[in-house]
Formats: sequence, structure tokens, C-alpha cells
Amino acid sequence: MFLGVDLGTTNVKALVVDAEGRVAAEGSAPVERYYTPDGGVEQDIEEIWDATCTAIREAVAEQDALEIAAIGISSQGAALQLLDAEDQPVGRVISWLDGRGRPFDQEITTQLGESFFVEHIGRHTSTMTIGQVLRLRQGASMDFMMKAKRIGYVGDCIVGRLCGRRAHDATSLSIAGLLNPSLRRADPQVLERLQCGEDRLPDLLPPTTSAGNLLPDVAPQIRLRAGIPVSAAIHDQYTACLGVGSVNEGDVSLGTGTAWAMVATTARLAEPVTKGAFVCPHPVEGLFGQMLSMVNGGSSIDWAMSLVGGGESGPRSVDDALEAVPPGSDGLGFWPLLSPSAAPGPFGQAGGRLGGITLAHSASHLVRAVVEGLACELARHLKFLTDAGLPVRRLVLSGGAAGSRVTPQIIADVANRPVACVGESAPSAFGAATIARAMVEPEADLAALARKLAPAPRTVEPGENVPAYRELLAKYLEPFGNVAE
Repeated sequence: MFLGVDLGTTNVKALVVDAEGRVAAEGSAPVERYYTPDGGVEQDIEEIWDATCTAIREAVAEQDALEIAAIGISSQGAALQLLDAEDQPVGRVISWLDGRGRPFDQEITTQLGESFFVEHIGRHTSTMTIGQVLRLRQGASMDFMMKAKRIGYVGDCIVGRLCGRRAHDATSLSIAGLLNPSLRRADPQVLERLQCGEDRLPDLLPPTTSAGNLLPDVAPQIRLRAGIPVSAAIHDQYTACLGVGSVNEGDVSLGTGTAWAMVATTARLAEPVTKGAFVCPHPVEGLFGQMLSMVNGGSSIDWAMSLVGGGESGPRSVDDALEAVPPGSDGLGFWPLLSPSAAPGPFGQAGGRLGGITLAHSASHLVRAVVEGLACELARHLKFLTDAGLPVRRLVLSGGAAGSRVTPQIIADVANRPVACVGESAPSAFGAATIARAMVEPEADLAALARKLAPAPRTVEPGENVPAYRELLAKYLEPFGNVAE
């Protein structure tokens, strides 16, 4: 048996997975987010630790602890936890959702230029750790920063509590905004600007290398035996790739949560295809990833369902609305650019658009137009990849939309590509369990192991509506003609 733990932004999830890839047990526990008046989003590392222990205890409650051979750790990315010289937390976790560092990221990007960041961190702009540290080095925060001697993140902090060594992998350091993908280590010039030595960061390890063994004083808290190996922390989007078997060149793993986020698997290190893309080595040796976020996704569907009085946007209620309306939503079009943005959008201002609405359109038309708009926005992101010469051969869908009767067909028709729908509800935790197994089977090929263990997908092929959606997509793309990404 292998334990996979996913340290999510809203919940910690734990799965026990057997040698055949079957989920034997699971557990979860919520974690709070705290919002500050100046736009900050924070969390408490002690609460995350307590939730981790609770989720693990729940997952292993009915299991023989002696059968669990290893622990794999998946984590939300770039959730910054400053530490003192004894690795004790200084202040709360600064969430990846925290916007207070953005003005500082914008300022240093203007100073150094986008080409600097493409070369040094595999992204067009400064982000995450850089802006937050620059923010904390100014004004009243200086006293706070004097106490901070080390930089940590949620994942490596939890790994450190489990095994005594804070460690993460390249995917985690990439999303934190510090990894130079060519060097496969933190970029020296960026660290110099942050006045931070590499020795102040968590240890950087390959994903299948154990960070250490479960500590004797911790084992009783989570009802496991001491001494089993614990992985370094790996970013949750990449463990999800492993969990759904998205480990081949040309695979695009699409998680359909609040934000639709994708990781495109490539065989070469390429420049980021959009200004928001992160580029880094894939956990599978020899492969690379381009991680892109559509920002909106499930949030857009929730918004539409709340507007039309549809209640909770569970798969059944959304599917009922989608099935009530023909493809193309009888001319109603939607551009799902709903999240706040300081940059002008395709319509000359920030924000999306609803077009072609008439008195004949119903609530169900709005819901279908939103899903079709999301599918078009996905196709636009896939075009960024193909325009850069990167292959897109298969879409691997996980999350809420994967269980829908209708949404995968809309995506397949708009993108004109097959969609593999994976029903596992916690793919990141499942991928972490795959990492746990790879640690104790060093002779195993990680890609082959992921393909073997991943749940069998339901494949949806493009259908008869491809020609109609080709016209819809062309109309959707028109406003973006002069908008830089």
C-alpha cells in the first residue's frame, strides 16, 4: 500500500492506493484562508499540519499500518512560509492567491524586461516569491523580515515535519518563481536580487528521491510506522499529471476545478507560450511541462448557475441545462474572462462579454454559452502550444467536468481532439501515491508506472458538431486578434 497526500489550498486529501492502482481508503480535512484588508490571502501552517495529520489518520483508520510502504507529497504551489534559523514559522503562510506582491513584480519586470525572466525563470514576468519578498523588504515589514532566515513553502514545511528534512522538487521551485529551467536549480541572479543564498531555500531533490524517513515521534500522530520513506513536495498540477497518466509528449492534462489549469507535456525545453505560462522539467525524466491557467473555469459555471437560480453546479444540474439547448446556444456567445485584470482585454477593457442575447434565450442558453465559451478559451490556449511548434495529441480531463455527460463532448468538438476523462476525484493525491511507489521501486520507470496505475479513462471522440463549432471558435477568436498574451 502507498499513501498519497495532497496539501491543497482548501483541503488536505489523503489516499491509500494498492499495488494495482485501486484506492483502498481516503481522508480529508479542510484548511482556512484568511483575508487581510490590503488584499492579502494567508493561511496558518499549524492548521495545515493539523489537517494533514487528520486526513492521514482518517485514510489509514481501517488499514494495516505495516502495509503502507511510503508517503508521497503533493502540494499547492508558491504558498510562501518564512522561517527563522530553527525552521520555526515567521508569520502566516502567504498564499499563492495573495495579490500584494504584484505591484513589485510589475516594477521589477519593467526594470529588467521580459526577456530576462524568460531566460532566468522560464516565465515572461516576475511572480510569486520575487514580488512578495521585495514587498516584505520595504517599510514596516523590514522588522518582520529581520526575523526570517529561510524561505519555505507549505509542501517542504510539511515534508520537514514528517521526516526532518525540508525538501521539494523542480516543479515546486518553478511555480514559486525561482527555478531556472535550464540550470535546474534556483537562478543565482534572481536570488542575488532577493539577497537570498541558495542555502536558505528548501533542499531541491528529484521527485522519486526520498527526502527522509518518517520520524519516530511523528509516526504515532498519524498512525503509521516510523522509518517509511517520505517524498519531497511536488507541485499538485504535476502530481495530477502522474495521477491521470498524462506522461507522454503531446499530452495535455486539464484540471477542471475553480480555475481550468493545464500542463502540456513536451519533449523539449521551449520558451513559455504565453506571458502567464510556467516552464519547468516534468517529474518524468526527459520531459518538460508548460503550465497554463485559464484563470476561470468552474468559477464561470458556478457564476452562471447562481445567476439563473440553478443552485449548486453539480454535474447533473449543469448537464440538464446543457442538454436543453442545441450546439451554438442559438447564437448566444460568451467570452469567460471574468476574473479582475489590470490589463485591457480583447474588448478594450478588462472583463469578458456576453454577445447576441435576445428575448428568445433562456437560462439554459446562458449555461451552455458559458461552457462553450470555456471550451473556446481552452482551444485558444491549445493554439498557443501548436503555434509554438509543440504537439497536442491528447487532452486528459480530470475534475468536475470529467464526470459530466455533456461537457467533454463539447470540449472534444470545439478542440477537434479526443478527450480522455479520468474519474478519480483526487488526481493529485493519487499521483503522490504513484511517487511513493516509485521511491521504493527505484528500478521502475515513472512514466510506465503512472500509465499502469492511472484509472482507465472514458474517451470521448469529436462528433458531428465539429463543423458548427469550427465557426463558433472562429467568431470567438476574432476579438483577440490584436491582444498580446
